[in-house]
Amino acid sequence: MRQSVPRWVWYGGRPSLDLVNTRRQREADGAGGVEYLGEPADLADWLRAGGHGDMVADDGALARTRELREAVDAGVRAAVSGQPFPAAALETLNGWLAAAPMMPAQLALADGVAVLRPPELTRTVDQVLGDIARDAAELLGTGQRCRLRICPGPGCSGRFADDSPAGRRRWCSMAVCGNRSKAAAHRQAVRA
Repeated sequence: MRQSVPRWVWYGGRPSLDLVNTRRQREADGAGGVEYLGEPADLADWLRAGGHGDMVADDGALARTRELREAVDAGVRAAVSGQPFPAAALETLNGWLAAAPMMPAQLALADGVAVLRPPELTRTVDQVLGDIARDAAELLGTGQRCRLRICPGPGCSGRFADDSPAGRRRWCSMAVCGNRSKAAAHRQAVRA
């Protein structure tokens, strides 16, 4: 009995990595893979599943999303392999950072304690993408990039931030790729 592959995965640990994981099973150079953002409705579904509410996405938003996703992935691959950050990815991310409006926030009182609350405004796809670009910049532009990983599981290549205390997390998900690896090692040991 084969398990179905979930359409959206959230094991990246960061919104920018969850966006990158909307294209999975990539080759080492980022080529190929399975595209889960095939049409604007897919993008709207991913945004809704990610807790961003109901949004209307069009072909332009889909193209901008894919461009941002590939720029983030190019940065992740560079960080993991120790290569220089790609100039085109830097330009794309800086374009998003320059255009992303800062969403005003306010302090409110909850039981006499000040609580920071985001404004209750209707957000657009581009505002969500701006937040994702900011998340990617914080991840790729700081020492956090040392915690970036690409899952070595066969046919996986999921991108994730290693949040383990020792910094030795290997699999995108222990329940999926880690379990498969353990089962394969067990089968090999039994055969030997």
